[in-house]
Amino acid sequence: MSSHRDYRPPGQQNKLVSEPPLGVLDDKHAQLVEADQRFQAALEQAIAAGGERKEAVEATVALKKRRKPSP
Repeated sequence: MSSHRDYRPPGQQNKLVSEPPLGVLDDKHAQLVEADQRFQAALEQAIAAGGERKEAVEATVALKKRRKPSP
């Protein structure tokens, strides 16, 4: 006998039934993996560029400190 907590409205199946098995990859999954890889590569480039900019600013500040004229 099933209880009221086992009832699911039409269209709301259990995920274990409605999704493909874990070992099966579909095109959408492959597209998501490719998009994630592109994002990770872009993020790494942005972080590297940010580090280079920070070094440039620090070097500029250090040069300006050295060049300050004495009163």
